[in-house]
Amino acid sequence: MAVYNYSKYKIRIDSDSQKTQGLQVGDVVRRQYAERNQSIYSLMVVLETGIDAIDGKESPYFIGALLDGDEPKSGELLDFVRITSLTNTDRSGAMYLTASDSDAPYMDIIDGMATERSLCYPTMTGGTIDIPDKAKYAVYGEATTEYRSEDSEANRIVRITGNGSYGIKQTLEESVSHPERLLVSFKARASQNAEAAISFGYTNGEKIDAEDSISLSTEWEYKLWVFTVEYPKQYSRSLTIDLTNAGEWCEVADLNIIRLSSVAVFTDATKARVGKVSGVIDPVFGVLEGYGAYFQNLYATRNVNIAGTLTAGDENGFGATFYVGKIHKNVLLDSLSCGFARANEVTASSPVGIGKCVRLTADSYIHAQSADWRKERVGNYYCLSVWIYAEEVGTVRFYQDEHLIGDIIIDQAEHWVRHKAVFPIRQSDAPNMSLGISSEVPLIVTAPQLEAGKQPTPYQATDGTLNYTEEYGAWFNRGGVGGTMQNPLLRFNEDGSISSHDGSFVINQDGTGHFASGRFKWSKDTIELRDVTIRWEDLDEEAQEQLKPRSASLTGGTTFHYANALTGECEPQSISIIATEYNFEPESRRWEYLAADGAWRDANNNSSLFELPANYHGWEGRDVLTLRYTATLNGEEFTATHTIFKLYDGEPSYTVYVESKNGTTFRNGIVSTTLAARVYRGGEEITDLIPEGNFLWRRTSKDTASDEIWNSANHYGKELAITEEDVWYKAVFDCEVEISTTLE
Repeated sequence: MAVYNYSKYKIRIDSDSQKTQGLQVGDVVRRQYAERNQSIYSLMVVLETGIDAIDGKESPYFIGALLDGDEPKSGELLDFVRITSLTNTDRSGAMYLTASDSDAPYMDIIDGMATERSLCYPTMTGGTIDIPDKAKYAVYGEATTEYRSEDSEANRIVRITGNGSYGIKQTLEESVSHPERLLVSFKARASQNAEAAISFGYTNGEKIDAEDSISLSTEWEYKLWVFTVEYPKQYSRSLTIDLTNAGEWCEVADLNIIRLSSVAVFTDATKARVGKVSGVIDPVFGVLEGYGAYFQNLYATRNVNIAGTLTAGDENGFGATFYVGKIHKNVLLDSLSCGFARANEVTASSPVGIGKCVRLTADSYIHAQSADWRKERVGNYYCLSVWIYAEEVGTVRFYQDEHLIGDIIIDQAEHWVRHKAVFPIRQSDAPNMSLGISSEVPLIVTAPQLEAGKQPTPYQATDGTLNYTEEYGAWFNRGGVGGTMQNPLLRFNEDGSISSHDGSFVINQDGTGHFASGRFKWSKDTIELRDVTIRWEDLDEEAQEQLKPRSASLTGGTTFHYANALTGECEPQSISIIATEYNFEPESRRWEYLAADGAWRDANNNSSLFELPANYHGWEGRDVLTLRYTATLNGEEFTATHTIFKLYDGEPSYTVYVESKNGTTFRNGIVSTTLAARVYRGGEEITDLIPEGNFLWRRTSKDTASDEIWNSANHYGKELAITEEDVWYKAVFDCEVEISTTLE
């Protein structure tokens, strides 16, 4: 069978040493020291303590079960120290100082080895047999239970009163498998002296890893049962103690089931370390490196100063709440998107609390920096770190361009772990510097970071824009300013936006935002008002002047009448065109005429009145002339146009004139205007007499294919609104008007 028959040793303190015995039953004790040619190490569990009388002197002793290491021998150092307790949580901590371990020197504060990593540690009744529950006693048979937290000799006590067949069956929450060695530690007493059967195996009873019998008495006795798991971990396991022969009642206390490895190795039990922190594995920061101090709880008062980096982090990750430190640290262009080639985004939650997670099923790479950046830093050491969730154990290799820079062996699957590779930047002919990952097993990766030096530091997210500065600064992504901690006046939201506590003010991550719960919205190029009331009388005179609509208009005649085309006599001989500005006084004025080649030319007039003679040179042999007036104030131009015709008696002439309400030239690609078609017969405007469907607009530009698509949509109407979607660089719009005979 797989029961481990441990050896017992009696360790007595020299009666002349004046030392006392401070150990208790259930303590896990250890000795460790180095001789010239060997290291001595023993791990034991205290089964009994007492005092012998030798030559009339008291000699305290303990009897221990040797679970691991060297047998104690006379002549050796037998100074054992308690590292934890299987029964008493008040005795679960210890200080460990070493100068000989692999990562020495350091001093550790260890605690919770036998409780936090326990497989079964019941603190109440109410468990159901065959249902995994670490915290509840599970009783079977016709029995009643009563729970007490403590008495003078035991803790976590369950009293079972039964009739017939009854006992305890504890089902583990975690899987165990061969060749793990387990410790079952408990105290027991019964209403009569008896034998109880104890076994451990598959919950369904098909396989038994170990079975034995234990004696029960009417007094509290400590029991330590040790065995090796025999079978694989595919099935759930349970510990069963058959108390049928215990009589009317039986009490079990301090039950604890734990792996031997959990009390033999205390890496995961380190709560604080001073010295070389290499090897400490923290759920937030991963594997630590170098020298320093590590504390899971730190309290400081009076004067607290910090130089370097301060980062908030918890079990959900780090770098996602606030960061105080060097502004330019992570030199990856965009770590948030985790943009590895040939990768698929997954919905997994990143352990750092920010950024995307992607799944890699083949060799992949991420664009890290430019070729110039790489060239300037050849030979400088950088550290690549990335969080990896491996679905299977295997080997992962890291590359800088075509150069192998490191490999790691993943020996723990289905856990997020931060891995690193330290390397000098090497030259390459690749057009950009890339970082690659090659793996023989599928991976989920997130939060890549590339930073100067040889040690990874807390993650700093980047989004494609890097600030190349050596300065230090602060960044916040949770909480807020003002108000209260849980309801701040100015809130930092998880999506990267900033808002007031009632949502009336928002600035989004892309720079857009709104005031007054959305009634006042803005983007990079536009401002939008919805359901906003601004009372004119509440504005001062300056504001009123600024808000008044400004415009310019032209008034005057539109026709020169000729008896025929051969004579130069006409009525009138000249036409006066008057410019009027509304709500402003211009700094300058300018008149222009539209030449035959389509260009606007200076008309050499800077007043508000333009006297146009019939023989003006701007006609250039045409019968239609368009004048444009421009008034300027503070760099802003206000324009208006006016068209004049030559009409000859006996010839009904139809003319179509197109004007743009916002001009014909636009900057920065922002196009917004309305084209209006006006139809004249002789000198009389007849636009209102023609139906909307008789006006058809056509576009002509350098992109003929796009023109065909635009024209095929058949744009009808007397007016046409156009935006930047209708104009790329330059376009000409014509309006065809169908004149019906009903106009006569």
